[in-house]
Amino acid sequence: MTDTVLPNHLSASMLADRLKRGEISALDLTNACLDRIAAREPDVSAWAFVDAERAREQAQRADEWRASGQPLGALHGLPIGVKDVFDTADMPSEYGSGTLRGRRPDADADAVAALRRAGAIIVGKTATSEFGMYHPSPTRNPQDLSRSPGVSSAGSAAAVVDHMVPLALGTQHTASTTLPASFCGAFAFKPSLGFTSMAGSNVLVPRMAHLGLLARSIADLCLFAGAFDPALATVQPAASAPRLGVVKGPSWTLVDDDARLAFERFIQALPAATTAVELAVEFDQALDVTFGLLNAHLAYRFGSAPAETIGRYCAPLRQGIEAGRTISAARYLTLEAQADRLVELASLLFIDHDALVTLSAPGEATRLEAGPGSGVMSMPWSLCGLPTVSLPLLRGREGLPIGVQLIGGRGRDADLLRIAGWLANAARGNADGAEV
Repeated sequence: MTDTVLPNHLSASMLADRLKRGEISALDLTNACLDRIAAREPDVSAWAFVDAERAREQAQRADEWRASGQPLGALHGLPIGVKDVFDTADMPSEYGSGTLRGRRPDADADAVAALRRAGAIIVGKTATSEFGMYHPSPTRNPQDLSRSPGVSSAGSAAAVVDHMVPLALGTQHTASTTLPASFCGAFAFKPSLGFTSMAGSNVLVPRMAHLGLLARSIADLCLFAGAFDPALATVQPAASAPRLGVVKGPSWTLVDDDARLAFERFIQALPAATTAVELAVEFDQALDVTFGLLNAHLAYRFGSAPAETIGRYCAPLRQGIEAGRTISAARYLTLEAQADRLVELASLLFIDHDALVTLSAPGEATRLEAGPGSGVMSMPWSLCGLPTVSLPLLRGREGLPIGVQLIGGRGRDADLLRIAGWLANAARGNADGAEV
């Protein structure tokens, strides 16, 4: 490490290696992250809560543990941000809602417990929109403070991109990890549905409740995922070109012209043959099914709250509750059947393809006054429970990042990460200068 490179600017993979060898202390790394947070948080607002004193205490214990010669976890000594929709026993867990102000659960969420077992240092809780709804969060885009950072995992994405922490935990029901990754310029991995327990987190629709991992490279995503599935920590990029299918989907008409052109040029430049994929007509209903199921669950979970409480919720949550109240039992069962059919049809897409490729968002980050942007490019894949990776490999007309989204077969998370590594390597050296 040169004197000109601050520790918090190094990759998580490099830091993990140096921490294990004792070439850098967890305390020095944590202090560098805390210094960055102190300097940038007034502008970026990526955090709902930071406990600097406790983070330093965790770091000191991590250094003592390493010095004692004890076995080290995959994330030993790495500072991490946790989206404030996960319960943490030692920090407030308010789910971004004023109605839960001061809430402190008795136990960690299962995902947070897994991070602690892996040796991670939980610096704090990253900002989220209320209950993860499709609503602006307090966070600003670190690439351009006048731009949206995306939807509910925006605090996690911003904290990683702005070098506040090397890794951050998010969630996704529809677009909550993929869209912020695209807008802010992070790498993101949304594993297959059921990848790990979501107990102790804000589950809105069980069949769409996914973990979200945010980092600054594919190698760092693999390291991060290894805390939940050790086999993923050692995944290497595919050695040969995969069979890629280019899918545009029912929302392609919403894609900005510059994003469409950048994507087409990117596909043409790949050192691999690609084939166009036509989706079954049933996919035209994917967004309606997604929102229908979401609204039904919102009405079930929140609809019995006192009117005064509902009146304090953000507009998208209130509207979702009202829409959900109109959904009959028969209509709900129809939505479930449609979702099941889409899962079946999605599985057929991977008979002739190793992965599908599309955009992560319709364009670069929207301006703050225009709202948090559209997550339509990822909603069908979230509904089907498929693993996805977003790579910030494109640029829009304003020079801001646009993600390329890879989609894998359900349960084929390791294969998808291998292909993502190949794609990152194939894109290395592009004029946009994306870190891969």
